[in-house]
Amino acid sequence: MERLWTPWRMRYVGGGTTDNACIFCVKPASDDDVAHLILYRGRHAFVIMNLYPYNTGHLMVVPYMHVADLALLSAETRAEMMELVAWTTTAQRRVLHCAGFNIGLNLGSVAGAGVAEHLHIHVVPRWEGDANFMPILANTMVLPELIPITYAKLRAELELSLLGKPEESRLVPQAGAVVYLPAEGKIALRRANDGKYVLPKGHVEPGEAAWQTAVREIDEEMGLRAEITGWAGTAELSFKGTDRLIAYFILNAEPGSAFARHLGNDTFLFARDEALAALSFENDRQLLRTALERIERSAERAE
Repeated sequence: MERLWTPWRMRYVGGGTTDNACIFCVKPASDDDVAHLILYRGRHAFVIMNLYPYNTGHLMVVPYMHVADLALLSAETRAEMMELVAWTTTAQRRVLHCAGFNIGLNLGSVAGAGVAEHLHIHVVPRWEGDANFMPILANTMVLPELIPITYAKLRAELELSLLGKPEESRLVPQAGAVVYLPAEGKIALRRANDGKYVLPKGHVEPGEAAWQTAVREIDEEMGLRAEITGWAGTAELSFKGTDRLIAYFILNAEPGSAFARHLGNDTFLFARDEALAALSFENDRQLLRTALERIERSAERAE
């Protein structure tokens, strides 16, 4: 029999947290879903990204009830968990373009469960050729994208896909961004045709993931080349009789070839406090405050 050694998992298999608290009870009890990588809260279960992923986009569907066996969950909880698995794989395919999934439970530590006392379903995206020699020979996982970036992409997709529910069907999905230029230390705002300063946004086109919309809109509306760095939040907006739900990302950007044409016309750069004062809508100001806090925390961790 051949054996596949995965020594990096010992820190996970060894236990949940240093104080023996259950991570799947502690994290949903917090009110900071972004810090704890919680993507969605349902009635009986929640969706959370794995801090020690087997692959990019690895997430888990977890019941709120602290139990170790499926038989101890209500039928409603088991049903919701399977619905969440189906829903999240749809979002993962759209965002990550994965070719397949490993989906399953490890019930009991003998079966490989890292947090055996609180069951959870693993949902691991897979691509052709994604397994290589690095985890075995170098004790190193090769993940092509940072977890906060994948979190933002998946969070936006899940938030906007909720619009398929009847009570939300009146809302039109859009994607936008808080745009930060690290080289200048400035925030880029868009001046609309009516003179109001706003965060850039646009309609999600057919076939696009929300993050692709945000990057495209910043290029088209501002002449900036941008990349996703984090999640800012959502906001509802009513404009010309249409109600919209907008998923906002945090983007790092740099000038593109068309930036000079936009600067001073429909695109303006502001320092932190200037941008907060310039924005015309309170929703935008709150999103910018949240994004600035996350940008600053990220910079502190990098030092």
